[in-house]
Amino acid sequence: MYEKKEIQKLIDNLDIVEVISEYVNLKKSGSGYMGLSPFKEERTPSFSVSPVKNMFYDFSSGIGGNVIKFYQLINDVNFPQAVKELSQKYNIPLKTSNFGNNYNYNYEINQNKYKEYYEILSSAHEFFKNAIKDDEKALKYMEERGFLPKDIKKFEIGFSLNERDELFKYLVKKNFSEKKILELGLVKRNESGVVYDTFRNRIMFPIYNPQNKIVGFGGRIIEKDTDLPKYLNSADSVVFKKGKELFGLKNRGEAIKRKGFAMLMEGYLDVLTVRKHGFETAVASLGTAFTEEQASLIKRYTKNIIIAYDNDEAGKNAIIRAGYILKKLDFEIKCLRITENVKDPDEFLRKYGKRKFIETLKKSVDFYDFLLIEFKKNLNMEEIASKRILVKKFKPFFESFETELDKELYIQKLSHEIGIEEKYLRQEFIVEKSQIKKFKNNNYIKKDNQKKGVQNKKESKNLYDDLEEQTIIYCIKYFNLEKEKVKFLMEKKLTSEFYSALFSKLKEINFAVKNVLQINETDLTEEQKEKTFGLRCLSDRKTESEESFFNEIFESWLRREIDEINENLSRAKQFKLKREVEMELGKEFHTFEELKEIYKKFEEIRRPE
Repeated sequence: MYEKKEIQKLIDNLDIVEVISEYVNLKKSGSGYMGLSPFKEERTPSFSVSPVKNMFYDFSSGIGGNVIKFYQLINDVNFPQAVKELSQKYNIPLKTSNFGNNYNYNYEINQNKYKEYYEILSSAHEFFKNAIKDDEKALKYMEERGFLPKDIKKFEIGFSLNERDELFKYLVKKNFSEKKILELGLVKRNESGVVYDTFRNRIMFPIYNPQNKIVGFGGRIIEKDTDLPKYLNSADSVVFKKGKELFGLKNRGEAIKRKGFAMLMEGYLDVLTVRKHGFETAVASLGTAFTEEQASLIKRYTKNIIIAYDNDEAGKNAIIRAGYILKKLDFEIKCLRITENVKDPDEFLRKYGKRKFIETLKKSVDFYDFLLIEFKKNLNMEEIASKRILVKKFKPFFESFETELDKELYIQKLSHEIGIEEKYLRQEFIVEKSQIKKFKNNNYIKKDNQKKGVQNKKESKNLYDDLEEQTIIYCIKYFNLEKEKVKFLMEKKLTSEFYSALFSKLKEINFAVKNVLQINETDLTEEQKEKTFGLRCLSDRKTESEESFFNEIFESWLRREIDEINENLSRAKQFKLKREVEMELGKEFHTFEELKEIYKKFEEIRRPE
């Protein structure tokens, strides 16, 4: 619970650019900064930060607000938690209050929603950590893998006893809900109704989310010659989704952000072994194939990645699958190539040590080069058939690009490597998009006459929405500076239900939406507030000139009105309209007085006979 003045104190004392720069690579643009959206995949920067207004806006997703809202969204925390963490992190002391005019965001309700689940998982972790201290087999297994008791303690490794329900009894004694223990998958119930521990006789690795909360466990069996799965992971639960979390990602990716890259590995011990040798940025997927959600999670912290999977055919195939996912998200990808006779990075480090591993890391190859090496295996590149096979294998790689420029650069490279002319590779890899002829003066030409009317209507609607949005932006930007022009635009009838309602409300308050506080004090709906904030940020963008901006809007409105009435005019009036109005609009530039004269002629022509 914080009073408004304390919240404002925090906002005023935080450097919004400094805070956001931890998560987004910002570049100076005019009076503000731009970067790629952290909320939606994109290649063209549309994420804007205004230090003058102390606000951000993401044009790709329509999300905007102050520094606290950004921190909430990027770290998935509620409002009080965001305030608390920001004040502590940036040493801005705040007073809390239990009364008065303050922000009440049901803090206790939000905090308690999953509180017991996290407490159960934390208690289970304590149980596992205590169990490994006295289990000789578990300690011996870890010693064989290069982990001494100090390492076990450092990485919080535990052990699940080879007993039926020791963990269950331990948790029940702590008065935890049996239902919630079952929901977390720590125990199971058989057909006879007997409850038993899910993890038994396994080395236990805690899985943290980026907010440093334990959400699940991975267990490695220590028995040999068993039919049981080598690894067992927690089942998906209310706090854990395997395809969305990464082992080793803690502290909101601070190590990855600091080092500027992540190292993607296959297993728990791979991650912990390289971390033991000082490589803090290692992460691993959790018993499933690498997913787009996991890639997006990494991209919050870096776009540079080294894939360091197992040194066998399965591992190399996994590198290829993960590489395609990462390439689609525009990562810079390097692939570790181990030439020594070891099965994985864990064994490599234990056998050859840190120095040689660093040398091997430095020799990591670009994803394209890795594919070329792998695809050329067992092929005789002097034969036409082999070249055809290689080209076919490369198709998924070229399908993973979003931009034609990237494709073109790699087509040139592949052409040089295998001796096939670029034009033939383009035919294989670049699918020509259907050429849709767009309108001139709002007319669309399509072969299918039956669809023509629907298409024209849809496209015109989109154009009208854009015009109505630009109209509102102009009024926000120039309401107090260009009264006569704004008055002209305020008389326009908007046809979009959303923009029409928003326009009416903004006219009532004279477009006084200079900052978030002003916007919040209006009676706009939440959706209207979000849009208004976005339009307000757009209005801050530098325009070539006020006159050209207005002229473009004015002429667009006039052309729209011409289109709307043209069919109802006589041929004589249509001819007069083209001669006296449309010809004038064809000139490069007009003053406002000239535009008013043109509009006056239009109004005279469109009057009833």
